[in-house]
Amino acid sequence: MDFQLQVLINMQLIDTHCHLYMEQFDLDVDEVITNATSKNISKIVVPGVDIISSQRAITLAEKYSNVFAAVGIHPNEGNKWEKCTFTEISELANHPKVVAIGEIGLDFHWDDCPKNLQQEIFEKQLDLAKIKCLPVIIHSRNSLNNVIITIQNWKSGSQFNRTKELSGILHSFEGDLESAQVATDLGFLIGIGGPVTYKNSIDKQNIAEKLDLNWIVLETDAPFLSPHPFRGKRNKPEYINLIAEKIAQIRKTQIKLISQATTKNADKLFAWEP
Repeated sequence: MDFQLQVLINMQLIDTHCHLYMEQFDLDVDEVITNATSKNISKIVVPGVDIISSQRAITLAEKYSNVFAAVGIHPNEGNKWEKCTFTEISELANHPKVVAIGEIGLDFHWDDCPKNLQQEIFEKQLDLAKIKCLPVIIHSRNSLNNVIITIQNWKSGSQFNRTKELSGILHSFEGDLESAQVATDLGFLIGIGGPVTYKNSIDKQNIAEKLDLNWIVLETDAPFLSPHPFRGKRNKPEYINLIAEKIAQIRKTQIKLISQATTKNADKLFAWEP
C-alpha cells in the first residue's frame, strides 16, 4: 500500500463547528455523517443557535456516536431570549453529550438584535458555562474588540485559576495574528475554516502559518463557508480535509501533523465522554 495513502487512512480530524440540523441536511444527514466518517472525520460538534436547534443538536448527538452538541443562543437570535431561557439552556447543558455552551457571542454586522441585549445574553451564557464547567464556542462579527473585553472581564472571576486556562473557541476567527495571540493568551483556541482557502484571506492565512499549532482547531461551519473549490456550494464536514490540507500547505508541513495537533487540541477542550 502507498505510504501517503496509509497516512490518510489513519488520520483523524475533528469538525468543531457544523450545523447539521439545518434544512440543507434534511434529506441526507445520514449520508453526510457516513461520508465524513469514511473520510477521516472522527468527531463533529453541532452547536445550537436557539432552544429548538440546541434540542435538535442533542437529538443528532444521541443518534450518532461521533456527533456531539453545544447549546446556546446565537446573538442574532437574541430577541428569542425569555425569562425561562437561561433555565432551559442550563437543563439542556446537563445532557452527557453536550460538550460546550454555544454558539454565543456578539454580532454587530446585522441588526437582528440590539447590541445591549446581545451583550447581556452573552454575559449570562458565559456565566452559565462557568457554572457548568463547560467551554464556550463564541461567534463574533464586527465585534471582536467587544468580545475580547467581555472575555477578559469574565475570566477575571475567581473560578479561573489562571488567565490562560483553556476556555473555548473563537469560531470563524475574524481578527489578525496579533488579535489571535491576545485571544490565546486568554485561553481561547482559534477556529479556522473554509475561508483560509480563499485567495484573498490574507489575515486567516497568516494566522494559519504563524500561530502556534497548539491553539488551532478546524471547523467547517457547514452548511456555510465551503472551502475552495466548493465555495458557494453546500459545505459538509468531510471538507475539513481540504482545510487541513491548506493549512499544511501554508505551513509547509505534513497534513498528518495538522491532524494530530488540531485533534489533540479539540480533545483537550471538549473532554469527550468515552
